[in-house]
Amino acid sequence: MAIAMKVTVSPERIALRPAETADIEVTVQNASQVVEHFAASIVGLPSNDLWTAEPDVVKLRPKEVGTLRMTISVPERGGLVAGPYTLGVVVKSPYSQEVSRCEELPLDVQPAPALTMNVQPEVANGGKTGSFVVNLANEGNMPMAVTLSGSDPENRVGFKIAPKELRLEPGTVAGAQVDVHSDQPWTGQEKRRTATLKAHAGETVVEKPVAFVQRPKIRGGWTKFAAIAAGLAVLGGMTYGGAKLLQDLKPQPPQVIADPNKAGNEQQEKQQDPNGGNNGGNNGGQQPSQGQQPSQGQQPSQGQQPSQGQQQPSQAQNPSAPVKPAQGPATQNFIDFQFDADGRPLPVDSFVDGKTVWSKAGVIVNTDIQQATFDCRDAAGQALRISSPGFTQTNPVSGAGIYLASSLRTQVNRCNAVPLRLDFPKALTVANVVYTGLPDVKYTATFFFADGKSQSFEGSARAIGEEATIPFEVPKGGSPIKTIIFGHSRTVPENTKSITMLKKIGFTTVG
Repeated sequence: MAIAMKVTVSPERIALRPAETADIEVTVQNASQVVEHFAASIVGLPSNDLWTAEPDVVKLRPKEVGTLRMTISVPERGGLVAGPYTLGVVVKSPYSQEVSRCEELPLDVQPAPALTMNVQPEVANGGKTGSFVVNLANEGNMPMAVTLSGSDPENRVGFKIAPKELRLEPGTVAGAQVDVHSDQPWTGQEKRRTATLKAHAGETVVEKPVAFVQRPKIRGGWTKFAAIAAGLAVLGGMTYGGAKLLQDLKPQPPQVIADPNKAGNEQQEKQQDPNGGNNGGNNGGQQPSQGQQPSQGQQPSQGQQPSQGQQQPSQAQNPSAPVKPAQGPATQNFIDFQFDADGRPLPVDSFVDGKTVWSKAGVIVNTDIQQATFDCRDAAGQALRISSPGFTQTNPVSGAGIYLASSLRTQVNRCNAVPLRLDFPKALTVANVVYTGLPDVKYTATFFFADGKSQSFEGSARAIGEEATIPFEVPKGGSPIKTIIFGHSRTVPENTKSITMLKKIGFTTVG
């Protein structure tokens, strides 16, 4: 059957950069012997929202010519990678399927590199060494081979970067660890060294200033150093007379007055004498009696609050002093998933082996693939993800910060909505699950006990990026916690809004 129309497109070729638009005219002649209606559309773009046509339909009598004006756009982000494309301009009758014609329209998407760099922390504190985590995001429309380097104006800082070179596809994020080192001052004030971290990809260069603050080996200045040296000299020159003086100053055992009318005085003397064999040693080995406050240097017992002025435990450490979170009961152990078990920051948007990285701190992290969808049945990995504020307008969880999520081992940005499973080799009496999320998305923490029973609790954050806590404390005489499974509630659709965003875990083990 002969084609019942003639179609021409002007211009014959277009070139656009991201966020740019082009106007084209589509001229249609009705080559049939009857009145026809014609509509135009574009195929080959990521979305139908990227083109418009005016008018929607033209009505043409036989041999009559009409024009449709169309606008084509290239999205600013997440659209077309730089390179040549062939679009199709389709003109057809909305009423007769056999009346249709497609004209090719070549499109050249121009390169638009865009690289962003985030460094955490901006100021690193340490002695001889310090650490930074660099997060790079390719917000452009072309692949980028990025090289990382560092420099300092005094040329006194060394840089160890791993990995030093990264390849970023459009719309992807990758991280690197930067360790800096410099000669540590012996004494005096802290030494602040400034440096610059640079990401270089072709003609695109991004720089971030950082600082490395080094504490001196001996605090307090030269006066304290001289006092220490003098003390060492005095100790080194002590003679037998000095040692004898110290011996004379040593406290003597208390005297016991015997009562001739009372039997067993000899045994009572042994009990009262700190050096007696029945008491098992001297006063230095005695434990404080019940209700006695621990002496300086001792850790408070389980459940005891830290005294005023005590240091709060650092992230990813497991001190004996309890930790009181914003919500929930105090716990003896605390892990921020941004850091490994030794307190070192982890690279973001990178795969994390949850089975080993926090095992030394008392928790083994797995993915609960039994609750995974069919396309995520292989999501056995975990990833430390980051959602920065304003990173992309299409990301509903922008501003969530750094969080732990499930993922495929090969693609950290896929299958992030599968629940996480936390196993504890030593059973727990208290647990605080700290997370974030959108206020309209509910999350569930299910606590599995040693007796085989379980209990679930649901919650939601008040705002993205704001931390929320699902706490649980085992009642007196209850079975301890062995496993926690955390993820979004199954009552909400699984999408980018409901990804698993686990921030921290606080817990107290049995005994």
